[in-house]
Amino acid sequence: MIETRLRAEAPDEACVFVLARPSRGVRRVTCLLGDTIWPMSGEVIATPYSLEIRADYISRAMEAAIDAGESVGLVLIHTHPETTFGSGVGVFSHRDDWYERRLFPTITLDRPKALSGSIVLGTECASIDGRLWWNTGVGPMTQAVGVVRIVGPEIKFLETRYSGWSDHPDPSMMDRSTRLWGAAGRRILQNLRVGIVGAGGTGSIVLAAVATMGVGKIDLWDGDVVKKLNLHRMLGTTAAMIGSNKATALATWIREIATAKPFEFVPRESWATSPVGLTLLKDCDLIFSCVDKFAPRVPLNDLAYAHLIPTIDMASWLHPSGGAIDAIMTHAHVWSPGIPCAWCRGTLSSHRLTREAQGAQRDAERHIPYGIPLDQTDEVEPSVLALNLAGAGLALLEFMQVALRITNRTPWDLKLFLPEWELDESDLRRMPDCATEVATACGDTFVITPIIPFASSPEGQSVGGSGSPSVSHAD
Repeated sequence: MIETRLRAEAPDEACVFVLARPSRGVRRVTCLLGDTIWPMSGEVIATPYSLEIRADYISRAMEAAIDAGESVGLVLIHTHPETTFGSGVGVFSHRDDWYERRLFPTITLDRPKALSGSIVLGTECASIDGRLWWNTGVGPMTQAVGVVRIVGPEIKFLETRYSGWSDHPDPSMMDRSTRLWGAAGRRILQNLRVGIVGAGGTGSIVLAAVATMGVGKIDLWDGDVVKKLNLHRMLGTTAAMIGSNKATALATWIREIATAKPFEFVPRESWATSPVGLTLLKDCDLIFSCVDKFAPRVPLNDLAYAHLIPTIDMASWLHPSGGAIDAIMTHAHVWSPGIPCAWCRGTLSSHRLTREAQGAQRDAERHIPYGIPLDQTDEVEPSVLALNLAGAGLALLEFMQVALRITNRTPWDLKLFLPEWELDESDLRRMPDCATEVATACGDTFVITPIIPFASSPEGQSVGGSGSPSVSHAD
């Protein structure tokens, strides 16, 4: 980890250049930190009070960024360690300001697509400051960073002095949950932006849960409309909503039950995996994948790793045997750096995508749920609220761990098997040639292929088996 290695140089200051790639959403711009370029012997002269970076080190780092592509910039991270004057403060000094005004005009020159920056670490972990630098041809520009996110199996949020975060105005409302994750967790929830992809059986449950838990900003995507067949398993809907867009139909209800203050809910009557949707998702700190097909999981999985946005996927499978269903499984899977992706875990495979693309006629004779004749099922697998609640419950437990770290370990992939009634955590590891891992923290330099449904389909079970800029770093 970068921080650990830098702090090991104390009592001297220490520094490192890191390759950076942009993640440009609509509300915010994030600078994603990737490969490190550590100084060689003699390239840095450090004392407890100063740091001198030789031109050879700067040139070597700039050449690495240029070789990596036109959108790749550099972030300089350095420390302010404890000295005889006291603890190091994570705030840029006047000397830092003077030095960066000389350094970054050179680093950003003639690289209009790249985003660069700097971070200073104080003695304490939460003592941090940051700023972004860029040049679009009119000269060097800079802006303070509000929040630094360290993303791995969990997210660690570090606020700078320019953070726009605020606490809940009435903490007593959140007393019972604060007893679990503390005031710091309550503050995270109040300022978190959560994206929910899909407003159906599982999506509506997740929506209600995170709104009542105190999440302050929620974006909900669904391009489909409420149908009669949705009413028995989609929370918050009534017969009067039939024909209305699912996301918009839930807006009034969700604003009434939300506990965060202020609370922002944005219903989007479109597909999150469209080109516009994938751009908007970059504004989110965490995403719930509540889709009912394999195809849209492909870009969501890519987004989670390339843009360092942890995504929690949930789904159910039904296993037919002898004309009846003999097993049901619901699962919740975290996609995030440090955790095997959907391909490694087997959720996605070329075989499954191909079979899904073949349509409803594929293996239709096997889809006879619980002995009901095929002509009464319309070849659609069953969906019940109880099973959706179980899957969403697993996903929400993972959400609490990823966002708030309530225990020491994040479960990767929780599965509930029926009729054995067993809860299992899969032990499948990352594949050695995983393409997703290669794309981790690549941001906008990695091309994600959009998925747009040709037509709306009955949602339910899965078929088959610019605000303040920020910095994210893969842990």
